[in-house]
Amino acid sequence: MKKTATRMALLFIVPLLCACAQYENQRGVDVNWQNDITGRLVKDKSTRQDVLALLGPPSQIISLDNESVLYYLFEHSQGEGLILILYNRMRINTRYDRAVFFFDENDVLIDYATHIYDPDAS
Repeated sequence: MKKTATRMALLFIVPLLCACAQYENQRGVDVNWQNDITGRLVKDKSTRQDVLALLGPPSQIISLDNESVLYYLFEHSQGEGLILILYNRMRINTRYDRAVFFFDENDVLIDYATHIYDPDAS
């Protein structure tokens, strides 16, 4: 009787120790550097203030010798997993959307580059 009760208890407890997991994480600034927005910027004419007015505060400000950089970053991770007693599996997909703006010593835009992840392009 005791063995049967133990087996029955294990039969109910073991499935409770197994689980599925979902994961989602987002960090950074809002992605608002689409082409229709950055198309308003003109190299050698637009200023740091113009970029800040369009995009808001950056993720980082980097100071170089005679240049400075505004760096915008957005990170998004999604995943799923299977958690068992003897085997675990996690699959996480992380994407990075970013924009980098270079300014001379007078805070005039000299160059920039942007990237927004497109899952349909893969």
